[in-house]
Amino acid sequence: MNNGRRHSLLTKQRARILRKTGSTHREIAKALGISVSSAHEWTRGIFLTEEQKHDVQKRKTKQVYTPARRKQLSESAKRNLFLALPKYTKQDLLKKIQDFHRIHGRIPLKREFNMWRVYQSRFESWNNAIVAAGFEPNPVYFAKHYLAQDGHPCDSFTEKIIDDWMSLNEVPHRRNVPYDGTTMTADFSIGDVFIEYFGLWGEVREYDVLVKKKRALCKKQGRKLIEIYPEDLSTQDYRVFLERVVEGITP
Repeated sequence: MNNGRRHSLLTKQRARILRKTGSTHREIAKALGISVSSAHEWTRGIFLTEEQKHDVQKRKTKQVYTPARRKQLSESAKRNLFLALPKYTKQDLLKKIQDFHRIHGRIPLKREFNMWRVYQSRFESWNNAIVAAGFEPNPVYFAKHYLAQDGHPCDSFTEKIIDDWMSLNEVPHRRNVPYDGTTMTADFSIGDVFIEYFGLWGEVREYDVLVKKKRALCKKQGRKLIEIYPEDLSTQDYRVFLERVVEGITP
């Protein structure tokens, strides 16, 4: 009975067929326009096989949102979030960059501010905002070189800081150590452990691809890889952080 309406014998037979072919009671109810309790009643004694149960579980966990749908929802959320953001003046936005530099001694990475759309709308690009704040943008790849106190050439000022700290604390280390069988090199090594400063992770697609290759190679060769990121050195005293890194390597 469904809202006072009797169902035909054919409907009941179809329910039993659907159950035998692996449908759940809810699926049967939806397909035939009946209640779940009726689906239970009409298919009493028909049990799903283990294979059918497995198929049911797969249907339950099947991705509801397609990649296209997820992208659409993401773009919609970004637009709505952007409209809800506080109204910053250009001076407000530039001061955020300048305050970050004053506190951390470097310009921020785009991902650290999570305000890309705001800066893009006011300055057309993140790098334009950096210039307007009075600083030089980060290079696409490390183009400016620095010399560490022990004579090691470094591709960034942060690498020089790491190298100088190791020298000052008499930590035996090497620079630009080759990955076996490749032309890639690790920033540092202490014994058999590789240490990489991934300063542009998330900023440049080609750089991210290179990082993933290095990770995969270390995993394949069973080599320990320590990854250092800008936030590791900016959110705490870098000396304490590096000391912990070295303590985890040396006995």
